Amino acid sequence: MALSSRSIRKNITIKFDGHIVDKQIVLEASKTWETKHEALFTKLLKQGGKFTANGVIVEVIPQEQMLTSRGEKDGGIITSDPLARF
Repeated sequence: MALSSRSIRKNITIKFDGHIVDKQIVLEASKTWETKHEALFTKLLKQGGKFTANGVIVEVIPQEQMLTSRGEKDGGIITSDPLARF
């Protein structure tokens, strides 16, 4: 079973052997993949990574998704001085 066009979002970069490819090429290539490759690809769409399918190195690079409610990049955990008095 091949991937659907809805599974690939627009802000994800996909490379085959180091070359950036578009959505249609990925959908055509997914028709020859095994089910384990399709499951791994859908997982990598969310978190990113690399795998090899039919001798082709597939690399998935998702866009950074850690944004605040204002649409700004999250600053991370706020650290404070443990010796400071409140």
